[in-house]
Amino acid sequence: MKNKDFCSVTKAALARFGVSDTPPLISTARDTNSEDHRRNCLAFYLLCSRSPQELRDWLQQQNSAFAEDMCERLNLVRQQIQAMRREVAGP
Repeated sequence: MKNKDFCSVTKAALARFGVSDTPPLISTARDTNSEDHRRNCLAFYLLCSRSPQELRDWLQQQNSAFAEDMCERLNLVRQQIQAMRREVAGP
């Protein structure tokens, strides 16, 4: 995927999620070239661009260690997005 396409998907997803920035797991990364950061970005991209069923199907196609790692990352990114939405909504 080209950066332009990723940026378009990200902007649309942020609007859909009701937040204005990427989750802290991504925006506060110290080493943006690390494998961890790449996987976190992949998790965010997948949440932005796939339905829950498509995510389940994609995870089933991966080897078990990678699928388990990505499942944890997907859940963490989802939790961070939910926390960001609560902050935007206010008390």
